[in-house]
Amino acid sequence: MKIRVKVPPSPYRLLKERYFGEETRNPREARAALVRLSARLPVDVVPIVSEAVHSLIDYQDPDYALAYLDRIGRYVGPVGVTVPNLPELAQLLSDRMHFEDPIRIAQLKLTDVGGVNAEADGQSIDRVERFRWDEVIAMLPPKAAAPALDIFKRLRLARLTRRSVTLRFSARSRFSLRKLKWLAAARITRPFSERFKKERVWVERWLHMVDRSLVKQPEATVAIIRTANLIKGHGDAYQNGLAEWNVIIDRLVKPTCDGDLPLPKLGEAISEAREAAGGGQDQARLLDAVEQLRAQALAH
Repeated sequence: MKIRVKVPPSPYRLLKERYFGEETRNPREARAALVRLSARLPVDVVPIVSEAVHSLIDYQDPDYALAYLDRIGRYVGPVGVTVPNLPELAQLLSDRMHFEDPIRIAQLKLTDVGGVNAEADGQSIDRVERFRWDEVIAMLPPKAAAPALDIFKRLRLARLTRRSVTLRFSARSRFSLRKLKWLAAARITRPFSERFKKERVWVERWLHMVDRSLVKQPEATVAIIRTANLIKGHGDAYQNGLAEWNVIIDRLVKPTCDGDLPLPKLGEAISEAREAAGGGQDQARLLDAVEQLRAQALAH
């Protein structure tokens, strides 16, 4: 006879179950989890986490807010690791989980004009944003986004995916308002997108590096937490910031934590590298600064 064991649902349980069957999470579950965690949080962190949870429910859904709480919960309580700057980590984690895709901009614009019950307003000012094509394609599920990007590569047109496309978010007419509402409602598809997958991987890697620094070089932890500030907005600014972050992590932080790079003052090295990061498309200054730091460390 087969014995069936029911495994308790995880905050990271399959998103397909969330949308196409099994249970549907109610916002009160996220709010109840917030109350439980707040009892263990430092007083100065509670308002930040509370605001993040309520905002993430609107941004995506209660599951997403629970994922945020699960991540913050790693750093509190008897089994948690003490982070020297938990309020800043909580705020930056919230900022990163509110990543800016076209759906997000539509949500913000719709809120500005009155929410789901808004009426068309001919005096409303349009919001115009420039996204890169690879950001728009990344709104598709991975199994659709990958072939689309591959077609561009096969046609030797990969550079076109890095070009900008202008999107207009308007509530001036009934038709434009209806499009705005449709795009904002498309948040239900976000968890199945290539972009959502990549953001989840990035956040987990960032937190993993924070965890490793707490063990290997605790004095560098705050500097590693603050590297999340490099990644903001959308379009070229977002992609350039992400590229700079990867350079700092791959060439300085990870080798030091692995023991391959003898860099005793990792926090200072990160700050120096960030000063060289100009935020432009050419990361030459940053790469030069990082290689100089590596050379100096290996020479000693």
